[in-house]
Amino acid sequence: MIQVKNNYLNHNLLHRILKTVEEKKFTWEVDSWSTLNLQHFLLQRKGEEISLFMKTIIGDILLDLKAEYVFESVITLYTNRGTLSEFNSTSSFLKNKDYKTFLLFLNSCDGYTKIPGLKKIQSTHNTVILLDKPFPLINTNTTNENCRGVLTIHYT
Repeated sequence: MIQVKNNYLNHNLLHRILKTVEEKKFTWEVDSWSTLNLQHFLLQRKGEEISLFMKTIIGDILLDLKAEYVFESVITLYTNRGTLSEFNSTSSFLKNKDYKTFLLFLNSCDGYTKIPGLKKIQSTHNTVILLDKPFPLINTNTTNENCRGVLTIHYT
């Protein structure tokens, strides 16, 4: 099942997440030089690597989702490249695993998330996509903003 919900987070929680992401001590890494998309992994490989910002950013969301285990969580900034490009956003770690997905759009722009054969969902500020099983996801960058911010949580 796929659910799309607008205005998902309350104002205070969304503001806290955005403020944390904008802090100077919040670090980013380039996912590849060919895309120049930036990522901050909050949790990788089911807890092998955990960001100091994990609880601040996704703690309340995990409670709301009633998540038992988190396989991965990442914030990705898809940078403006002048033209829309599509990116496969599923990591090799998630291959052959059963999980749910939470995708939160941190800003509005002309970028989108596509579920092949099913839906294309425009990036609208504070909109979430909830998936109850693994689906291949394709994300795009933006052409009308500096970047497109997406918070992703894969969990059970």
